[in-house]
Amino acid sequence: MGKVIVSAKGNEYSLIIPQNAFKELNLDENSYYEITKAKEGIWILTVSEKSVQKENPLDEKIFTLLKKKNLTDRVEEKFETFLSKEELVRFNELLKEGTIIAFKLSPKYKRAVYKIREEIEKNTKMDSKVKKETSKGKDTGIEGKKIEEKKLGEKDSESFETKEKRPDEYTLEKDGFLIFKNSQNAKILSVKLKKEIDDGKIRGIKSFDGFYYVVQNPVYQKYRTDVLSAIKEKAAGIAGIAEHIGISKMLARVVCELLKDEGEIIEKRKNNFQAI
Repeated sequence: MGKVIVSAKGNEYSLIIPQNAFKELNLDENSYYEITKAKEGIWILTVSEKSVQKENPLDEKIFTLLKKKNLTDRVEEKFETFLSKEELVRFNELLKEGTIIAFKLSPKYKRAVYKIREEIEKNTKMDSKVKKETSKGKDTGIEGKKIEEKKLGEKDSESFETKEKRPDEYTLEKDGFLIFKNSQNAKILSVKLKKEIDDGKIRGIKSFDGFYYVVQNPVYQKYRTDVLSAIKEKAAGIAGIAEHIGISKMLARVVCELLKDEGEIIEKRKNNFQAI
């Protein structure tokens, strides 16, 4: 089988196993192993319970770009221009593996949009969870409309009766989102909210209308499923979506903007949406 050599490297030691022995033992180069002494002269090698797949160092760069780039930059042939030669090779491997998928928002579009499969599956699970939670404790009234009293901790925007404000009057604390058009403010906020953004607690995009939308992710996740359902049920524009769900029109707009960025819906005409 060949000799196993112990090699010292700093304060650590490595076992060097010949290729033929490695294959004969059916070891996996992507796994971690633990070695235990059975008795004098005999050791047992076992697969560690913490054994994990080694990540390709290029993956993080590619996934980060896909998460940060807006919909127009994730289009087929354009997204590839943001990658180095090595990253492009790995990107094509991820496409073949199905880790990244290319889909078309509509048959009329010539090019597909790239999306991470893990995010799609995560959103699907979140949709299911949110749907179950939001369906509890709700009563139906006249014409089957859902009526629910405002709960402690809910945002002002989580009520259809909320008085509409100017875009710059909304706040994260009271409404769960911000809307502004100043690019300098976007830079300042990206620094100020960096930790929350990195932790997935805050999401932000710049939409085609020139506005920046920054929203608390729990607020977005709470209503994304209901907004999608309202659109599929042909709710009439932003006002119809907001009334159907019982939230402010501006919150409905914010959720729609993020759904557009995710490629879940398209805006056929102003305030007229269609699910993909």
